[in-house]
Parts: sequence; C-alpha cells; structure tokens
Amino acid sequence: MPLPKTHLCSACSDDAAADPVLHEDLVVGAPLSMEDLTDAQRLDRFARKYAHDGCQVREVRRVPYDSLSGYAWSVRFTENS
Repeated sequence: MPLPKTHLCSACSDDAAADPVLHEDLVVGAPLSMEDLTDAQRLDRFARKYAHDGCQVREVRRVPYDSLSGYAWSVRFTENS
C-alpha cells in the first residue's frame, strides 16, 4: 500500500527558512486502504513519506476533494533546514 511518489511541497527547497514552518499539503491518490488505518498509523505512514529534508508530520486528516474517491488527505508538517 505505497503512498504517492510525489507531493506538492513548497517548503522542501534550497531556499527554505531555517526555523520550523508549518505547511499543509493536499495528497490526492493515496490508497483507499488508508481509511482502514488508525490515526496513529496514518500519521506514521505519512511521516515516513515526509521524512526527507527534516520534514516532520504533525497532523493527517481526511478532507473533501473533487475526485473519483471524493476525498483527499490533508497533511500538516513542519520543515527544518
């Protein structure tokens, strides 16, 4: 049950700030089986995806989205350079 290979992360760039900054990504196309996980398990799954460049996931929640499944995942994370 792999997560999408990419995400829209404006913080993970060479000119990102040195202080932790809270960001929010909208992840569309995550497997439907993500719904079957507990909140802690979802947080862990996305945390591994965002572990690059010092990103640390703070919150994962399901949000309405105009797609085939009708929802997406909102991922709030901080990024430290």
